[in-house]
Amino acid sequence: MTHVINQIIDCYTYEGLALVAVIVVLFAVQIYYYGIAYYRVYRFRLTQHKRQIDQKPPISVIVALRGENERFLSEELPALLNQQYQHFEVVVVYIGSDMDYYEELQRIRNNFSYMRLTRMGGNDRIYITTKQALNVGIKSAQYEALLFTTPGAIPSCDRWIEFMAKGYEYGHIVLGPSIPRFEEDNTKSYMMRMVEFQQLRNAMARGVVDKMYYAPRSNYGFTRQLYNSTRGYNHLGIDIGDNDLYLQDIATKSNTSVVLSPHAMVIEERSGVWSEWVEHMRYYGSTFDSYTAATKSFIRRERNSRVLYFLATVVAIVVLPLELKLGAIALALLRYLIVLWSSHRTARRLGERGVALRYWMYDIAGPVVEWMIGSSESFNTPKIWR
Repeated sequence: MTHVINQIIDCYTYEGLALVAVIVVLFAVQIYYYGIAYYRVYRFRLTQHKRQIDQKPPISVIVALRGENERFLSEELPALLNQQYQHFEVVVVYIGSDMDYYEELQRIRNNFSYMRLTRMGGNDRIYITTKQALNVGIKSAQYEALLFTTPGAIPSCDRWIEFMAKGYEYGHIVLGPSIPRFEEDNTKSYMMRMVEFQQLRNAMARGVVDKMYYAPRSNYGFTRQLYNSTRGYNHLGIDIGDNDLYLQDIATKSNTSVVLSPHAMVIEERSGVWSEWVEHMRYYGSTFDSYTAATKSFIRRERNSRVLYFLATVVAIVVLPLELKLGAIALALLRYLIVLWSSHRTARRLGERGVALRYWMYDIAGPVVEWMIGSSESFNTPKIWR
């Protein structure tokens, strides 16, 4: 046995065997993420959890509207008001001073008895935060189950509230999928979509094992009872964090429901301008440094192991003997097939389509794009009050 080991060492050297070991370990890390952690999203069924109530509750949908958004009037608000659900209301908190726009909101409110409207007059001297507006919306709402969305987002169908309400049968916190939509379908927009898909996939992979740390800003909710028990939002010094830092503070292993269905999805409009999209990602990613060490490690480990795996494989193909080169290539092909299979299935569960054919581009370049986003702070760093 010792003689055989010595022959292997003489043939491949300690350095070559160490490189092979590194590739195998990194391959195992990648398979864990795509074959187990992410694949749980595809396999997840809400009905596997213990039901806490026997029927869908009345829902208050709350949206904080900052400034004058014509698309909100013409498309988004009608999509909310025309939902097919028995007991719900839409609570709009308008932050602005344009009385003509506010009167238009009032006109719509007068036609729908289940719409509530509040105005908060922001100005240059007094900045009204999103959390302050949501606080007002929560106080204005009449129902126990609260569901939050944002301007720029539109439900995928008229049964969105019905499917999200299902989550309240199983927990006090509910989160659903949200996907971006770009005007053009090109390589640039595909890369932007996949970066956001990866962000959502990481969040849902943790959410389905009761370790939630993030929910899409346009598609989550919690109960008034839970909100009151925590005395409202935390991190009041910044204008973001209501969908991650606050949820991390109140989420437990028994109170979270993940609703995965195309009917529970919302679609968010995104700018196709690269610089604007990067700024958007940096701004709302500013809370990442406040995440727990375990959460940050889960997010970073996949990306870092992917980069190191690619580098180690390239080095192996260059310097190792032929049989090990072929082994490294075969392992890389096997990894990609598993990644593609897992990503395609998970994407369909989260409402994304058309992922498979171009996925190799994100697989290779995605870490670079994510590094570019994280390498600098937002120009509009969230406002901080002392």
